[in-house]
Amino acid sequence: MGTPTRPTAGPATHGKPASTVAPTCPRDIRTPPPPTLHFPCALSLNSGWGHGGRGMDTRVAWRALCAAAALFIGLAQAAEPSPGLPDDRAQRSIDQVEGASDLAYRDALAAFDTAARRAPDDVDIALARCKFLQYFADDELGSFKPEAVEASRACAQQLHEHWPDAPKVQLFELDQLWGADAAERGEALIKSADQWPAPLRRDLLSKTSVAQEGADDARAGELALMAVRQGDASRVAAAVTYLSGQKHFKEAADLLAKAEPAELPWDAQQRIEAALTLPDTKIAVVEARRHTDALPTFGAEASARAYLRAGDFASARRVLKDVRSTSENITAVKFDAAIGIGDFAGAAVYVDITDTENLFANVGRFLTLAVAAPTTLVKPSMLLALAICLAYLAAMALVPGLVLVPAHYRGLARRLKGKVSEPLFPAIGIKRAWYGAAVALIVPMAVVMLVQPEAMAGMAEGNLMASDQMFRAFLFAEIAALVCVAPALIGMTRRQFLGDRTALRTWWVVLLMWGALIAIGWVLTFVQTRLGVNLETTQTRMVAAMVEGGAQLGGPMLSLLILALVGPVFEEFVFRGLLLGGLSRHISFGWANTLQALGFAAMHDDPPRFLYYFAMGLFGGWLVKRTGSLAPTIALHVLNNAVAVGVLLWVG
Repeated sequence: MGTPTRPTAGPATHGKPASTVAPTCPRDIRTPPPPTLHFPCALSLNSGWGHGGRGMDTRVAWRALCAAAALFIGLAQAAEPSPGLPDDRAQRSIDQVEGASDLAYRDALAAFDTAARRAPDDVDIALARCKFLQYFADDELGSFKPEAVEASRACAQQLHEHWPDAPKVQLFELDQLWGADAAERGEALIKSADQWPAPLRRDLLSKTSVAQEGADDARAGELALMAVRQGDASRVAAAVTYLSGQKHFKEAADLLAKAEPAELPWDAQQRIEAALTLPDTKIAVVEARRHTDALPTFGAEASARAYLRAGDFASARRVLKDVRSTSENITAVKFDAAIGIGDFAGAAVYVDITDTENLFANVGRFLTLAVAAPTTLVKPSMLLALAICLAYLAAMALVPGLVLVPAHYRGLARRLKGKVSEPLFPAIGIKRAWYGAAVALIVPMAVVMLVQPEAMAGMAEGNLMASDQMFRAFLFAEIAALVCVAPALIGMTRRQFLGDRTALRTWWVVLLMWGALIAIGWVLTFVQTRLGVNLETTQTRMVAAMVEGGAQLGGPMLSLLILALVGPVFEEFVFRGLLLGGLSRHISFGWANTLQALGFAAMHDDPPRFLYYFAMGLFGGWLVKRTGSLAPTIALHVLNNAVAVGVLLWVG
């Protein structure tokens, strides 16, 4: 037994063939590491270690460690870019495609030029060349060619010079115009296009109809109808909408039924929208069903609204099942569908009072759901909406205090100076005035919330409900408000309500003031018309709708009774009775009359006629002061409203 020697790597170890023996660490690493990496594999494997099996274990451990290091280095090198791969491959590919595109563009343009030289009088070839250049001159398209811009202009100029009267060229030039310019040019061409080929005249009518949309919708619809009658299916929706507006419902329905199904999704959606304007709710459903394949996701809303209008809430919900859009229109339809099938818990999901962008719409949904299913008020979103609505009503109830509280303290200061105001009605004080003003602000709104909750949001945004629904809401609101204000009038005498002989002798003053109001209204209309002021407001549209609705429900006399009697009586009780009476107890009549007249004008929310309402308020207050009675001012108000309602009934 000699002294043990260091193991060395030889052709064989422990009796095993050399091929089966693991090489030493440096030979395990087939790919050399980067120059900066130093691994201690050259250390003696049994330095400082024992002999025998312990040395074997050490060698195995070191070799495993070397193998792991080799794997790590190999992975690091694999992650590096492959040598020889060009970094600009993407750019070179783009350049290759663009080069091919430029070559194809030049070849096509050369072919057009060759054809044009061979047939210089062929307008179709010249027109096709200009359309080709125009396509590549549009920088909004992905195939924009800078050199095509000037070439396109030159081509259009050549067209105009060589074929100025050719119908195809004139249509091409019409396509280059927009808005009012296109509409004006199209209308001029229509007057001289009687001899055009039918397809070209049809295209002219269609293009001019599109140009007129937004500026003159009636003319746009008329032209669309003419185009459709000549075979243009793209304007069917516009023609149907026009016929519906003209009350030609049967003709509109026949037009839709005879038209071939729309091929484009946009046209299909527009046809359903047009069908929704017809009184027969089944027509829109028929359109939705026959365009099922043509409508992608964005057309589902129109189909769903068609089903909703027909009362098929389950189908409306099914149509929107896969629609993920959170737009307000989609949300509104989903909410209505959920309400329709009685899924109130599901409907509550669509109430989000924190969505300030669509605040009024969410308030409308909250009110609808609260009336339909009060139990949903316990849900967090509904509780928050309830708190906001109650806070709003409370704030509205406090608004009169902005005028009445300062008036009260002004009255105290006047009394300290020995100036005592003489009240118009001894029974009416500041508290009753506040109560009456709060009733006028809150009760009609609250009644509409309960009677027509779904329409409240629309009214706030200027979108009115159906005329019959509008009249019903106004009827209930005015009667409820009149009942609520009655307790504040207790203590007023019969003379203060109905007047006496002095009040009766002021009939000529009432007529004189009514004539003055007519003159004021005429002057305001004349001046504002000259200034280009839009005289139509939400107030005027509401009044017109209520007049129409009352006539539909009970005839013209019902409209006159409610709008020309009940409404004026309530307003006179509040403004010339309670508000003027309460203010006159504390401040001078001049200030009291001015403040109540301002409130009266502001309440009507009709800016173009603000001065008219203000004058009416001043006249009414003066009549109360002169006669000590509400009867003359009520007569003035009733006369004014009766004439206005009569005119609307006659015009309608």
